[in-house]
Amino acid sequence: MKGETKGKRTKQQLYRCAMELFREKGYDRVSVDEIVRKAGTAKGTFYIYFSSKADIITEMLRQYDDYYDQVAAGLDPGWSVERRLRQMIQASCRFTQEVIGLDLIRVLYIKEVSGAGREVRELNEERALFRILVTLLEEGQRTGVCRRDLPAQELAMLILRGIRAAFFEWCCQSGALDLTGETLRFWEVFSQGLFIKTEEKM
Repeated sequence: MKGETKGKRTKQQLYRCAMELFREKGYDRVSVDEIVRKAGTAKGTFYIYFSSKADIITEMLRQYDDYYDQVAAGLDPGWSVERRLRQMIQASCRFTQEVIGLDLIRVLYIKEVSGAGREVRELNEERALFRILVTLLEEGQRTGVCRRDLPAQELAMLILRGIRAAFFEWCCQSGALDLTGETLRFWEVFSQGLFIKTEEKM
């Protein structure tokens, strides 16, 4: 790709190979040796870009952010705020289930519960999804369709906690839960208290 450095290509190759192995064998069953063997690089090269196997998870979160930014950029501004928020929540479920996968989400939660993931939490105020939700909620408040008694940042965090709860339950049930259905069920209930009915505005 034009403008892409050799170092960037090497890092991406290591990341792609690691993710393929994680999905195929499970995170705990993959070693750095296997990753570099699949990527066709030296072990020392791996440590130029990642300090440990766990750092691949950090890179995974950056992929989350890129994905959310792409989804947000593709939203039709003519859609209602409610529809755009729902699309972002649906996209979060789709990416988590189809691209990241159950095993890696479990690893992410373990890192967070153990305190090892404080800098790279997947659903917090430093991530793209939070920023996008805040922007949409602020628009909703400006246009009078969303409640204004709470700041947009607080409302966004409540939404993220609901999403996180559904993801956690999905992990607990080993993927048997309908992740998208459960998350949208939460959203349908939450949104009833978020959006102002037309008669209430009058």
